[in-house]
Amino acid sequence: MTALDDILDGLVAELELERELGARTVEIDRALLREPDAPRGAVAAPVVAPVVVRRETRDVPRDVRRETRDVQYDFVFLHHRALNAAGTEMMAKIVAAMGRTGETAPVLVTPPRPPAKVYVALGARALELWFPGLKGAPGNWLTADDGAEVLVTYSPEFILRFRTVTPEVQQIKKAMWVAIKSVLKKV
Repeated sequence: MTALDDILDGLVAELELERELGARTVEIDRALLREPDAPRGAVAAPVVAPVVVRRETRDVPRDVRRETRDVQYDFVFLHHRALNAAGTEMMAKIVAAMGRTGETAPVLVTPPRPPAKVYVALGARALELWFPGLKGAPGNWLTADDGAEVLVTYSPEFILRFRTVTPEVQQIKKAMWVAIKSVLKKV
């Protein structure tokens, strides 16, 4: 295996993680894909791999599409739309800090809900989309009509929109982390 194969394998793994976290597009500077000993500007041959985008699965061949309904998760994160890049990065860090991966603790943005022991609604809009009629403040545990346990917490995009980290913002971040850690106690 060459160094380029190692780089491309790492790139494929990173793209799969981005897809699982809800990224809709990823741009790559093809000039970066060159053999380490190749002259600058030499571009490697393109790599063709199936792309799975959760929000547009009807465009993906059925044998490539992953069905989340067939998997039983300990917990999943639910959001009302695809996260922006900073939100995706924050969720990747949270998932990693919980000892999970995007495969074992996905961030979902469109129904239907897969079977899970616990659902984490990232913000009030996510709670409204995934559990219509259910109301709760960040940090609250709720029980849906179907018996599902739901934790309401802040959307990462809400937290990240504050440019200056004030004591209040630190308190919100801490409250989000404490709530999310309580998920591990439930599962």
